[in-house]
Amino acid sequence: MTKGGYEVRKSTAVAVLFALVVMLALGALAAGCGEEKVTTTTAAPAPTSETTAAPPATEAPPATEAPPTTTPAEPKELRIGAAVSLTGLFSASEQLVWEGEQIFESWINTKGGITVDGQQYLIKIIAEDCQSTAEGSSTAATKLIDAGCNFQVGPIVPFTVIASGTVTEPAGVLRVVLYNCHTPDEYGPDTPLTFIANDVTTDFIQPDLDYLKANYPDVKKLTVLTPDDGAPPIFMPMVKEMMVDSGFELLNYFEYDMAAPDFTPYVTQALATKPDAMFFINGWPIFMGNMLKIARQNGFTGPIFGSHEDPYDIAEIAGPEASTDFYTHNIQMDSPKMTPLIQEILALGQDMFGKQSPTYVWGFNSCYCLVQAIEHAQSLDPKVVAEAWENMPSIDTVYGPGVMGGLKSYGIKHNVSYATPFSMLKDGKVEFIDFLPVELP
Repeated sequence: MTKGGYEVRKSTAVAVLFALVVMLALGALAAGCGEEKVTTTTAAPAPTSETTAAPPATEAPPATEAPPTTTPAEPKELRIGAAVSLTGLFSASEQLVWEGEQIFESWINTKGGITVDGQQYLIKIIAEDCQSTAEGSSTAATKLIDAGCNFQVGPIVPFTVIASGTVTEPAGVLRVVLYNCHTPDEYGPDTPLTFIANDVTTDFIQPDLDYLKANYPDVKKLTVLTPDDGAPPIFMPMVKEMMVDSGFELLNYFEYDMAAPDFTPYVTQALATKPDAMFFINGWPIFMGNMLKIARQNGFTGPIFGSHEDPYDIAEIAGPEASTDFYTHNIQMDSPKMTPLIQEILALGQDMFGKQSPTYVWGFNSCYCLVQAIEHAQSLDPKVVAEAWENMPSIDTVYGPGVMGGLKSYGIKHNVSYATPFSMLKDGKVEFIDFLPVELP
């Protein structure tokens, strides 16, 4: 064999060997790529007789179970009835009470309403017109019950309160009346579901007498003017006792017809007794403003005390010249001494109704105390709420801290008592004096 032939055979063999290597490499690559294409799991392949078994996988820690997701329950509606005279003789002032109650509804719902037994409730206040009459008040109470109002606020004047109670008490409805003139049919042991969230007639008398004695030492003789609403024969003996015990003489008291076109005859009778000071006990601003004006026009210059009525309305009716040395248990709206909540109520009144009024605060407070009692009781059962409320050690009011009282005074511990605001009219302007303590055993 020649050298050239050997070299040819050698080159041919190398080429064939190279081709085989390339084919084997391509086959392996193809096999590898095919396995990658069909792999759909990260689990190791099962061991075969030709492969080494994979080491056992490390056991993953048990997954933490996510807490079940719960959608918060939708708020429900709690209806509160407002028995308020929107027509008739009392409507001018009671319309302001109603606006104060609407301010409360907006305020409490903005804060999320109340929570009872884990359920959120938004407050809906529904008004029915008492029409300034007894019959209208009982009808209003009935309509509110029919509307699902197991809690009610109002009314105010004695005969409307009495009429309303003949409906609410037998029906098991809890109500918060806005005032009390100390007549037993209004409020007492026979009205176990009736509460009072504002200071009332006899609460004002002693603080007035104490102020009078300290600031007018020459005053000794007093005369009283009061509405003929059925209450004077009940509370006047108590008023007389307080006056005498404080060193004063009660000359007489005179009842006036609230529907009278002119209050001059009543004021003239009172002035004829020659008093050093006068008390206008109870009655709306329209009555007090007119009587104040008549008294000043007839030359009376002594101090006059007017229960709790709105001093701004009284001054507007009486006029700036007559509006001096007149005292009332109410607020000065622009005084920095007002509580933050009072200031907030007045600002909301401006936003909602384009004005401010002390009576807004009065209407707001009854609703405010009621919902605190409901939330404290954690129940919507009026009887359960009543029992819990009378045993509350303390309660907040728009005027500041309050306590429950009245057991000795009324035979039932259903009065919210607090330091009452005290202001005066001086030269036609309202001036705040102080918050005066009120004892209500």
